[in-house]
Amino acid sequence: MAESLKTVDEWFGKLEHAKEITTKLHFYYQDTLTGEKRTIWKVAESDITSTSPTSFGLIYMVDNLLTAGPDPDSQVVGRAQGTAGFADLHNISLQMGLNFVFTEGEYKGSTISVLGRNPVVEENCRELPIVGGTGVFRMARGVVITSTYSFDETTSNGVIEFTFYIKHYSV
Repeated sequence: MAESLKTVDEWFGKLEHAKEITTKLHFYYQDTLTGEKRTIWKVAESDITSTSPTSFGLIYMVDNLLTAGPDPDSQVVGRAQGTAGFADLHNISLQMGLNFVFTEGEYKGSTISVLGRNPVVEENCRELPIVGGTGVFRMARGVVITSTYSFDETTSNGVIEFTFYIKHYSV
């Protein structure tokens, strides 16, 4: 959804009269660390990563498939792209900076940006902040609730369930 500077400027000109709306989205993140269709790659580690019980300092680049259902062959809605790094010396927790890029459907060309701490081994739902967006989600804010849908201990591949609660504007 590449827009011209003039189009974006016009959008902001209408913002004063825009209606704030809430959108709820639900989809699955296909976390593939191994196999032919790998979508996560290690890019860095610290001097202590190999001896750290929490993998501290290990950083991955992510380009995960987003699907409507938990099956990797279900309808594709987009991709989650960014970084995930182990950032806690005492507990297994990721610092995640991800852009959820919508490639299909009514939100095609729009993005939602998420930045925050994800304590991945917690059984309960985990909350991450929405810090912005583009296109339909320009100036977005809100929260994302994540939970592990499935995890294969042999391959380390998993499926993560995401529910987004997004506040944004309809201009």
